Amino acid sequence: MVRRNKKRISRKAVLVLTILTVFFLLFAKLVYVQIFLHDKINEAVKRMISRKNIEVSKRGDILDSRGKILASSIEKYTVFLDPKIIEDFDRVKIILSENGIKVKEKSLNEFGKTSYVPVAFNIDADAVDRIKNEKLKGVGFESRYLRQYPEGRLLAHILGITGSDGNGLEGIEKTCNESLSGDNVVTKAIRDGRGRIIQDEFIDKTQVCGRNVKLSIDRTVQFIAEQELRRAFEKYKAKKAVCIIQNPRTGKILAMVSLPDFNSSGKIKDLEILRNSAISDIYEPGSTFKIVAVAAALELGKVKFTDSFYLENGKYKIAGHTIKDDHKIKGSASLSEIMEQSSNIGMIKIAQKLGSEDFYRHIRKFGFYSLTGIDLPGEAKGLLADVKSWNVLSLPTISFGQGIGCTGLQMINAFSAIANDGVLMKPSVIESIEKADAEAASAESAIVMHIMGTREKTDSGMAESVFEPKEIRRVVSAETARMVKKLLKNVVDFGTGRSAKISGYTVGGKTGTAQKVDYVLKTYSAKYYTVSFCGMVPAMEPEIVILVIIDEPKGSSYYAASVASPVFANIAKRTAEYLGIKKDDKDKSSFQI
Repeated sequence: MVRRNKKRISRKAVLVLTILTVFFLLFAKLVYVQIFLHDKINEAVKRMISRKNIEVSKRGDILDSRGKILASSIEKYTVFLDPKIIEDFDRVKIILSENGIKVKEKSLNEFGKTSYVPVAFNIDADAVDRIKNEKLKGVGFESRYLRQYPEGRLLAHILGITGSDGNGLEGIEKTCNESLSGDNVVTKAIRDGRGRIIQDEFIDKTQVCGRNVKLSIDRTVQFIAEQELRRAFEKYKAKKAVCIIQNPRTGKILAMVSLPDFNSSGKIKDLEILRNSAISDIYEPGSTFKIVAVAAALELGKVKFTDSFYLENGKYKIAGHTIKDDHKIKGSASLSEIMEQSSNIGMIKIAQKLGSEDFYRHIRKFGFYSLTGIDLPGEAKGLLADVKSWNVLSLPTISFGQGIGCTGLQMINAFSAIANDGVLMKPSVIESIEKADAEAASAESAIVMHIMGTREKTDSGMAESVFEPKEIRRVVSAETARMVKKLLKNVVDFGTGRSAKISGYTVGGKTGTAQKVDYVLKTYSAKYYTVSFCGMVPAMEPEIVILVIIDEPKGSSYYAASVASPVFANIAKRTAEYLGIKKDDKDKSSFQI
């Protein structure tokens, strides 16, 4: 009997001990979970019930100088379904169909066990609002912004493009990407156990947006330049064509066209077409470059306005090479006649008086073989051998624009320096950038303002960083610049630039017909040319400078006088009248030596 009781007590003790052990282990587990795994479990729960949404900021607009929108972003939506929480698929299908979205139930099964099945893309906000009003369970929306360019091809190379991630890849879109993009904001949505959103963090999307960028480009001036240039481009079946219009007093670019171009809103198949020829392509300028040697020689007193030069009857031998002139001048010619008839021999003799060192120094002073610093990506530096490596033909050939490579932007900037009484300005296409904070500039804005030479401007509560004109240096004196302007006026009045004349305005400018290098034969081609004309209106007090370049024109004539100059005249007349430039009396623009 005693043994049985002992066995019973022993069994009870074991049972109690077992129960206590289990409870102790559970308690220890609970303590471990509550104390040591608390943070980990808490994070896991948060991930289950909350969902982070990245609110991509609306990209800022790009505007022309008069406030016309050139690039903007519009909000579009992706509609998706969560099959796990759809309660009435037939109703979902009907509502979506009424808004132009077709959904087949069997197609949902193709995605497997997922909570995200996209069924429509790029849906307008109005349609999304109508669907949201139906309060359908299992229907979700994701927003994104699509970049739009209302002007199509117009300004394609200036504006550039954005990538699939919305970031700028070319043009102003790239240069001002940080300002245009703004800052993304992360919001949270709380879901219940069935995945339904029960709390959604509200955000005012008007406060989440990039800054607007205003350009110096005038949309109408750009249209004029592009329309006239395209006509010539197609007429002469040219390889490329460029037109730049600049305000010489400020350096601001009013228009910049590079052909062939592209539609910024379309798909780009050939990446080469993204290249902005006006700032990226290097070409031998030919006779438009003659202003450099003439200006330098006049500035240093190596030649006088009244000097004459013997032109060797059109043939000049240098180191076994014969340089020829196309004109019919016999004997001597004045400085003005040399420019009017674009005499290479006359220009060589001017350069020889100048000397290699002084000539090279003035080439660099005019900005050649240097980046202009324009606020666009892809600018080229050009080509120019160091003066120490020049051979016996370098000085003669460079004097008339062979053996040197420049960009269209460098060339027009040099002409603008003459137009601006000898002062070289920094070219720019940005007028202002809207600031993110109207009360205080960010550190980034302060840096940009320091580098780019900007100032703050507040107008009706809108704070902006305004890009002021920036002087680079004085190239020649105002008197020298005035003499060169008179020479350029004579070129149009009496010389090779006659076809650049426009009614009501005086014009000064210079033609350029340059043979292209045949890299296979390693000599200058007798077939392919680059023709150009750079001129200013009015001639003696210029308000605009215009450059036209046509690469490899096809047809009976390849001379700049018959190809490039008429294009300049058409653009100059329409632009001058549109801008309201006062017509000048030719008799009042006489030059006194």
